[in-house]
Amino acid sequence: MDLALKKRALRLFTYGLYAVTCVQGDDINAFTANWLTQVSFEPPLVAVSIENDAKSLPMIQGSGKFAINVLHSGEGQREFAGALGKSASKHPDKMQGVAYDLQEGYVVLQDGLGWVGCEVRQSVPSGDSTLVIAEVVAAGIVAEGQPLTMNEAGFRHAG
Repeated sequence: MDLALKKRALRLFTYGLYAVTCVQGDDINAFTANWLTQVSFEPPLVAVSIENDAKSLPMIQGSGKFAINVLHSGEGQREFAGALGKSASKHPDKMQGVAYDLQEGYVVLQDGLGWVGCEVRQSVPSGDSTLVIAEVVAAGIVAEGQPLTMNEAGFRHAG
């Protein structure tokens, strides 16, 4: 297989860009995710792919829950998403200055459009990542607007 051609083809896939937040004890973290989708109406299930070496994966596995925050389109959101996407091990203070609330035990970003609170139902090892399937058990709207996409942010992610 032509690896450059594979990368170009995979970059044609369309994705939203989300902030996944988690809390375990006093520790709060967030990361950007684009490999995320709804997989069932009843019960309402979503799936998110999380890198195996991400700080958030053991936090989510330990707490059994996380929130998906929908980021909004527009000025400054690329930078915001990029900051949340930095490695927590290399940038342990990346949540400093990020405005959030705890709602129903979920970390909700004040600079988002909406959120869903999720309880883990299944985890599947998937190469260099883990696919986490979770049930949506809480939700809220923070603001009106259009969601941020990978295309708008200009991020390029394909193996």
